Amino acid sequence: MASERILLKTVRQAVEAINALGSSNSEIMGARAVHINVLVRQVPGFSALVLKRAYNEVGAEAAVSHDAYYGIEGAITDMIVMGSLYQHREVRRILADNPVVKTLIAELEAVVETAPETLDDGKQTLTDL
Repeated sequence: MASERILLKTVRQAVEAINALGSSNSEIMGARAVHINVLVRQVPGFSALVLKRAYNEVGAEAAVSHDAYYGIEGAITDMIVMGSLYQHREVRRILADNPVVKTLIAELEAVVETAPETLDDGKQTLTDL
């Protein structure tokens, strides 16, 4: 037995690596193998906290300022949301009907779904995973 680091930069690479193992779930697991970080600027503190909690719910993370985290009135924060493609999509699903973060979710979707990691040879997004 031996272990080594493997770098999977795109969903396509992840699917191919998982297929090479003989797995039958590569399409599902491919979206979980690719990690995407997104910087979001000037987010109202309450919205940032709603988003952070949703990311934490799915096992991902979102970094926010101390003021936003502790609910200081009037806080505005930059934030970094961190998760696999699957986790980003789960957060969108969970918060789809939340009017507090509707615009924020749309912005994140635009960034995540057009990130090079999600593209299949640069031609189409893999939104159906």
